[in-house]
Amino acid sequence: MITVGVDLAAKESNPTGICVLDDKIVVETVYTDREIVERIYGYKTGECLVAVDAPLVSDGVAKVRLADRLLKKYGALPPTMRGMRSLVSRAFNIVRDMRGRGYRVVEVFPIASAKILGIYDKDYRVVAKKLEIKISSKHELDAYLCALTGKLFLEGKAMTVGDDDGKVVVPLKEWRYVVDQVPWNSGCTFRGDETTSGIRGTVA
Repeated sequence: MITVGVDLAAKESNPTGICVLDDKIVVETVYTDREIVERIYGYKTGECLVAVDAPLVSDGVAKVRLADRLLKKYGALPPTMRGMRSLVSRAFNIVRDMRGRGYRVVEVFPIASAKILGIYDKDYRVVAKKLEIKISSKHELDAYLCALTGKLFLEGKAMTVGDDDGKVVVPLKEWRYVVDQVPWNSGCTFRGDETTSGIRGTVA
């Protein structure tokens, strides 16, 4: 199954990273809601999982959730922060439309994924070098990590944290070595104006 990672920006004027992870990797930068959904709606509902880096609150109202508290140690910001509210609203509208069309969408947190997998660094270029992939921005790296987390979830190598107010998918720690299993540098394609080419629980 295809996984699509979306590192969603709070506003359309800011870059959003998108990564399609299948037998090859396609990474690009887009801006508008229309550009985002056009990339996703090109796939059938039953053939892809969409993994979004944004708080997916059930009612579209910004609130501090159990998932946010559990992931705080990994750097998660509360949805109630100024600036995050716009992200909550944008994500709610986009995801509501996706789910209304039958797409499966999960929330992910790429920084937590990188830390759990043992590949985190503040400099996105360092992480990209570890993974042997070419990217031109942090947004594209985060989109890739979103897609990877979705892939692990489908393979039973990730779990969800949170409750009915929102659940976030994170990798299981014992799957750190997955970075040695995926052909990171094969079949990479880059597009966009900035580019150069389920287990419920808690996190220990």
